[in-house]
Amino acid sequence: MTQTITSAATSLNQVPAILRLIEKAASNPHWIGINNLLDYGGGKYDLLTRELTKRGVNNLVYDPFNRSEDHNEMVRWLLKHRGADAAICSNVLNVIRGLAVRRAVLQDIKSMTVSYGEVFFTVYEGDGSSVGRKTSKGWQANRPTKNYLREIRQEFTNVKIIGKLIVARGFK
Repeated sequence: MTQTITSAATSLNQVPAILRLIEKAASNPHWIGINNLLDYGGGKYDLLTRELTKRGVNNLVYDPFNRSEDHNEMVRWLLKHRGADAAICSNVLNVIRGLAVRRAVLQDIKSMTVSYGEVFFTVYEGDGSSVGRKTSKGWQANRPTKNYLREIRQEFTNVKIIGKLIVARGFK
């Protein structure tokens, strides 16, 4: 999986909005039964991990651009036999230019998550024009959230959108 434009500089030192969106809209807003959460593309900062620890959730950040190879291999090893109970992918798909790479990301998330677990997606819509462009920090697709549904439905059987949150479950 190779990105022609790196997304390393898109990591922000903040608790991502996906936490609030999940707790507002998801079927399990209190994280009951979620011991291990895969935070795919979670960046280099640990603010979300600290917040989830308060909720009793072990947040396992996997990020090939902002975490070491050893760290990412450890996450893969931990999830190899017992996949994550759920996963999040916050503002990742919108910084990947190529469809094949986005599809590989979706498949990779599935490989580390249990088949019955929910996967939550958010994207930064940029200007909403659907005209992607290179930025000072990498790539920005500028696509509305709903424009990612087709790609996600290629990999998951049950996909719905709740405001700016995409919730997927059931692997194809």
